[in-house]
Amino acid sequence: MGQFADTVDAWTRETEQRMTAVWRQSIDDLAEVMNRTRSNGGRLPHLTGNLMRSLLASTSAMPSTGGPDAKYSGQDVGLVTAGLRLDQTVWLGYQAIYARRMNYGFVGEDSLGRNYNQAGAHFVEGAIAEWPNIVRMAVSKIKAGAS
Repeated sequence: MGQFADTVDAWTRETEQRMTAVWRQSIDDLAEVMNRTRSNGGRLPHLTGNLMRSLLASTSAMPSTGGPDAKYSGQDVGLVTAGLRLDQTVWLGYQAIYARRMNYGFVGEDSLGRNYNQAGAHFVEGAIAEWPNIVRMAVSKIKAGAS
């Protein structure tokens, strides 16, 4: 939480309630940036939407991947962040088994003998790089709601 606390402004640090509200909003917004498709200005590849719907938030552990044919219905990250405390760690992870390949890319033959030369979309790193701005925007949203 040190980096988070360093990113917020003095107004936010005045109360634990404000810090918690900004923490929750920041995680919600991070998930939104991670899941922003290329057609909407993001990095996430979107063909069927299964990858996007496989994003899961957890306060207990990194979400595990599903099977190769798993279909996901999506989860509202806000259901997890609504009860998030400042001292809690939260994990955001994609359950789709191919998420890693889509994010980092893959060159070579897979276990089924298929050949790939796929560039990575880097949607996870892209969202992480936006973290300071995400937190600043969350502060603005919380301030606007407090007035």
